[in-house]
Amino acid sequence: MDDIYPIFEVMEKKGNKAIATIINVKGSAYKKEGSSMIFFEDGSYNGILSAGCLESDLAIQAKKVMREQETLILQYDLSEENDFGWGQGAGCNGTIDILLEPLTSQLIKDYRHVKSLLNNHKPVIVLKRLDELGEYVFIEEDGASFGNWSGKIPIIEFTSKSGVMTEKSIFQHTHQPKPRLIVFGAGSDAIPLVTLAAETGFSVIVCDWRSELCQKKHFPTAESVMVGFPKELVDQLTFSSYDFVVIMSHHFQRDQEFLLYLLHENVRYLGVLGPRARTKRLLNGEDIPNWIFSPIGVAIQAVGSEEIAVSIIAEMIEVWRKPRHERVELLWTIPD
Repeated sequence: MDDIYPIFEVMEKKGNKAIATIINVKGSAYKKEGSSMIFFEDGSYNGILSAGCLESDLAIQAKKVMREQETLILQYDLSEENDFGWGQGAGCNGTIDILLEPLTSQLIKDYRHVKSLLNNHKPVIVLKRLDELGEYVFIEEDGASFGNWSGKIPIIEFTSKSGVMTEKSIFQHTHQPKPRLIVFGAGSDAIPLVTLAAETGFSVIVCDWRSELCQKKHFPTAESVMVGFPKELVDQLTFSSYDFVVIMSHHFQRDQEFLLYLLHENVRYLGVLGPRARTKRLLNGEDIPNWIFSPIGVAIQAVGSEEIAVSIIAEMIEVWRKPRHERVELLWTIPD
C-alpha cells in the first residue's frame, strides 16, 4: 500500500531524518513514482526503493541532506546488467529520479495532519516543487491546503497516477487512505486471511456473532474484533469506498443476512466464500451482480485455508490497484 504509513510509524523517532521519494521512472524499475522510504542519521533506514541496488548510496546521500538540511534530486541508471552499474546485475533497465529531502519539524507537523485525514478516509494530494527544492503543499478534498509553498497553487485533478506534472516542474502524488478489510466470519480459515491482509497493508476488522471464536487472541494482527449478529454489526459500521468485505461465516442463514444487508453499501470489494451456486441461493435465486466476487479469489487452484487466503488477497490487491469508475465518485478538482 502507500509507503507513507511505515514512515508515520517512525517519523517521531529522535534525531535527524530524511525521506527519499521516487519522482520519475524511465523504463522499468522495482518500484514506481510516489514510492518512498526514510533514512536515519545513524545510517539505518526503513523501507526500500530498489532491489537493494540504491539504498546504500542513498544512505550516504541522506547524511549530507540531514547535515546541510537541503533537498537534493538524484538520478540512478539501472539499465546496466553488469556488476559495475547501479543495477548490479538486476537488469532493471530503467533510470530513476529520487527526491531526497530532510524531515523537518514543519514537515513532521504536516504529516501528522495528513495521517489524521487518511485515518478519516480522506485522500490527500501532495505537490512538491522541483525548481524550488524544499517547497511542498498538501491539498485536501475540499481544496484546503497546508505546507510550505510560495505563489499560486496550480489547478489539478484528482488522480491515482503519480509523477511530474506535464510541462511543470512539480511532482504530484495522491496519498490514499489505508484500505480496510472487514471479515464477517471468525472461523479458523479466517486466521490466515486476516494475518496476510494485515501484513499486506490492510486495516482489518473481524466480525462474528460467536464470541468464543471472535476474540483478539485468535486474530492478533486485526485492529479490532466485533461480536454481534449481522444487523447489529452492520449498523455499527460506516462503510466507504475504501472498504473490502469478505463474507465467510460458513453459516447459510448468517451469510445470507450479511450479504443482503451489504448489497446497497458503497464498498470497493464484496466477496463471498463458497461456490457461485451457493451465493445465488444466498440472494434468493436472483442473479449475482457483476460487482460481487463469487467465487472469491484468483483462480490458482488453491487448496487449504492458507492458499485460499493468498488467492483472496491477490484479487483484492488487483481491485485496489485498478481505477474504479462505478459505484464511487472520487474525482475532484483543486482550485487556485
